[in-house]
Amino acid sequence: MTRLQINRQNMHLAVLQFLNDNNTIVQSEPLVAEAANIFKPIVAQITMVNQERKNSDSTGYTANKNNALDAAFTLAASICLKAKPYARKINDAVLLKAIDHTFSDLHDIADDKGLTTCNAIVTALQPHLTALLPYKITQATLTDLSAAISTATPKAAERDVVNANSVNSTAQLRELFIAAKTALIELDDLIEGQLIDDHKAFVDTYFVARRVNDIKGGGGKVEEVKG
Repeated sequence: MTRLQINRQNMHLAVLQFLNDNNTIVQSEPLVAEAANIFKPIVAQITMVNQERKNSDSTGYTANKNNALDAAFTLAASICLKAKPYARKINDAVLLKAIDHTFSDLHDIADDKGLTTCNAIVTALQPHLTALLPYKITQATLTDLSAAISTATPKAAERDVVNANSVNSTAQLRELFIAAKTALIELDDLIEGQLIDDHKAFVDTYFVARRVNDIKGGGGKVEEVKG
């Protein structure tokens, strides 16, 4: 959640606590009780969606994915560096083009394209293994690169899933906060209109709980607003 969303949810929870602590007064007016019962599950759902989002935090996936990709690209770049003199020696322009890649080349393109290029490097060098022995490239070398590619591929896919979930959660939270605001506006009017005559202290304290500390950037100013 954004800082303002966190502030608003803290306000929601403060309002819920106040309503629960003064349930007798809330239940004394059916319209107020009905509005409170509409508001409460929305707040609970905001908490749930936010917790689900935290549980699927992409930070770990990002680190794992980047480490796996870096390992594959580092190994591929090392193999290319060793094999290029051989490609030049036999004057094989097609092979040279297939293996003329640095770590930066692989890292600076889309993940899936970088991994596809790594696979192409393995394919291009496979027929030349016997001749590549003096260049310290063996079947084990290419097998290691293939394993590194296999490790990195699902990490990239996992990251895509986490990104999609994050986007979905962001949209859900936005809609839930809109719903909570609408429910609160209704609750505000009903509490003030229906309870002010007999429960003024309750009404006054309710609107204290309704304030949001909206922390602005720059000067650290705190502005009290209704959410």
